[in-house]
Amino acid sequence: MEPWDVTIIGGGILGTSFAYWLANRYDGRIAVIEKEPQVAVHTSRRNTGVIHRPFYLDPVGRRVFARSSQAAYGMWKAFAAQRGLPWLPVGTFEVATRPDQLSRLETYRTWGLANGMGDDELALLTAEDVRRLEPNVRCHGAIWSKTDTAVDYPAFTQALREEAERAGAKFLLGSDVESIDVAGDHLEIRLARGTTTDRVYVDPRGKIRVNVAFRDDPLPTRFLINAAGGHSIDIAHALGVGKEYTDLHFRGEYWEVGSEWHHLCGRNIYTVPRHPELPFLDPHWIVRADGRREIGPNAVPVPGPYTYHGLFDDPAEAVQKLFERPVGNKLAALVNPDFVTLATEEWASSISRRAMAKRVQEFLPALRVKYLTRPGTAGVRAQVVDRHGNFVKEAIEIPGPHSFHVVNYNSPGATGSPAYTAWIVNLLAKAGHLDHLKAKAAKPAGLWDFDAVCAAIETPSVLA
Repeated sequence: MEPWDVTIIGGGILGTSFAYWLANRYDGRIAVIEKEPQVAVHTSRRNTGVIHRPFYLDPVGRRVFARSSQAAYGMWKAFAAQRGLPWLPVGTFEVATRPDQLSRLETYRTWGLANGMGDDELALLTAEDVRRLEPNVRCHGAIWSKTDTAVDYPAFTQALREEAERAGAKFLLGSDVESIDVAGDHLEIRLARGTTTDRVYVDPRGKIRVNVAFRDDPLPTRFLINAAGGHSIDIAHALGVGKEYTDLHFRGEYWEVGSEWHHLCGRNIYTVPRHPELPFLDPHWIVRADGRREIGPNAVPVPGPYTYHGLFDDPAEAVQKLFERPVGNKLAALVNPDFVTLATEEWASSISRRAMAKRVQEFLPALRVKYLTRPGTAGVRAQVVDRHGNFVKEAIEIPGPHSFHVVNYNSPGATGSPAYTAWIVNLLAKAGHLDHLKAKAAKPAGLWDFDAVCAAIETPSVLA
């Protein structure tokens, strides 16, 4: 089989954004391998559905994510207008539930302005201001991010896939990666039995393209980009990189609020996190792009990236995950008494609707248990843990053999994906990893200006 020039593993919003930029900037064989029959099936669909503005991101410590989120806001807004996609600028209040959190709100305003938000997009509110705007919310104060927007990320991803395909990218759906091996100057990807992809056969009439089930034949690629989300650390380990890291998985669960109680609040309500160093989220009230309201999430430890219900689908998977190397990373995290206490509390909110409602009543006392009509969205976050048991906040970019790996790409990852991937593609090009591709002829910037996006993010290269 003729090798692919670049293969991207993962058809979520990150992998699809990579395909968009590569196909629009280069001529070559560019493929996206996705195990599901459609794009954006997992984390890209199972999230809050919010375009986040970067008021809560440290402009120094989380510079890349902050600048990516800032640049991508305008990109997504233009894209939604062009493609007729849902765009509901509901705004967000991040509220202080304790007096000692008020200083954090002032920090958020400073950060938001430093990250490029306009002075008219942020406002510090007193408790009385909040009550006037949202009569049912109780707090000591809030920061109001006026342009946080509810969107449909699966629709965004599908539309972006169509753009990437028009530019020449190929999406190999229903293709599950089983193994990856280095083979000289390229990689060979083997797919699980029964999964399909495209192959060119030669018959007496010439070349024809057909779908076949690959069992033994490898899928060769000159360069691989790992954007596999919950499995990204496993793929990095398979190619011998990132072995100083491991990951733990946390399921975030929401409850849907009955439509007759949607009037309780018309904006997103977040709370200042009490444990920002741990991956346990304080509760939100979320307004979805279709008008639904949901409360949550918790952060329940689960063994795998697709454990959307129950404790585990496969007990053996739980044991295997616990003893996955490097074991020391997990043990260092699990012996943290705060971690153990919070994990227990998260399980309580998972099995009890009343426990979940109680968490939200801290800032929305008018909420009643009976208002929670059915389970809402549930998603799983893959959280990278370092050697010291610390939960890493920022995305980690790891060069590998004929490959580049993006792991720990968490919130606000969906928001920043079109800008972040442009920046990565630019880094890969500067480092020579895309030299085997032929650059397409220069053309007007169009909807998104690659050079302008990269300039907005500019940060030292990890590939230098």
